[in-house]
Amino acid sequence: MPPQQGHGPADRPRGRWLTPATAGIAVASVAIGAAAVWFVARDTGDADRAGEKNGTVTSGAPTGSGGGPSTATGAPSTGAGPTRTPTPGPTGTGPGAGAHETRQDTAGFTIAVPAGWAREELKEGVFYRSADRSALIQVFRVSEPDLSPLQAVKQASTYLRGGTRGYEEISVGPVSGSPGAAELVYQYDSEESRGVRRGVERVFLAADGTKWALLTAGPLAEWQVTQDHHAAALAAFRPAG
Repeated sequence: MPPQQGHGPADRPRGRWLTPATAGIAVASVAIGAAAVWFVARDTGDADRAGEKNGTVTSGAPTGSGGGPSTATGAPSTGAGPTRTPTPGPTGTGPGAGAHETRQDTAGFTIAVPAGWAREELKEGVFYRSADRSALIQVFRVSEPDLSPLQAVKQASTYLRGGTRGYEEISVGPVSGSPGAAELVYQYDSEESRGVRRGVERVFLAADGTKWALLTAGPLAEWQVTQDHHAAALAAFRPAG
């Protein structure tokens, strides 16, 4: 599951990813095998672009601890697709609070994101970011066939702990009511969020059997808004085809 950032270039830990988000993946792969690929896109810091990941939505919304049923990222891109259907959104005051819109992304999925968020596509996956870049949603496909969602989020937490400034694992485990899905909730020091950024990453199997990761992150003070964005993204997520 290489793509996993959730952080911005300013937050990314130095020397962590081989590419903008993976300086140490090659070495890590020797120890953890295919799982290292998954970490490439994981959210780990703005400056070092440690990576955000995508997830698939099944149903429901995450709880305050990152649980709850649901299903299930680069250079600026305009391939977000023509469909932008406004939908009700969270009522907070943070980045992106308000209505969501449904996007048919050319990367092969449909998702709901806060209205006005900009899309960019990197090696780590597709990202949607607030105008001030303090909050984001990252989505990417997990290619390792033998890596379970639970293994993925647990290994991601271990990997992030070793190279992310101020990293703290809040919770990690399977998602209640969503068999085969797992989530990691964590936080770290983020220049983009001007303080502590908290993120929630879900790894899950879509209805067509493909495995995805969906990560949503934002300022700690706007954690409820972040959870609302995560729930909306998961509820609308559908792989293409």
